[in-house]
Amino acid sequence: MNFKKSFATIAAATALAGGLSIGGATSASAASYGCGSAGHNNSDGVHRVVVGHLRNGPSESCAQTLSVKPGVTFYAWCGVYNKYGNFWVYGRLAGGQTKGWIYSQNLTLDSGSVNIC
Repeated sequence: MNFKKSFATIAAATALAGGLSIGGATSASAASYGCGSAGHNNSDGVHRVVVGHLRNGPSESCAQTLSVKPGVTFYAWCGVYNKYGNFWVYGRLAGGQTKGWIYSQNLTLDSGSVNIC
């Protein structure tokens, strides 16, 4: 098996294991989502927050809007890779209408998947 095919297979398996859809991830999609931006609902991912902060954009440099307690359910609406290559998920916390961005490494997948915004 050649290197390109091996890499594509590993990348696809990694994305599936993590519940993330990597199709369509481009720098253009990341560029359109900065601080103060909102994603749109095109996913069915249900996650639990491990630890983290809800932010108003897909970057640690964006304003923190809420500190989220571990175990809270987070309904993923969509996600983007920021300019640093980190995957951030936009969605809503269970029990209300509080929405924002959270770094994907601070979530564990319960069900579904996350599509690119």
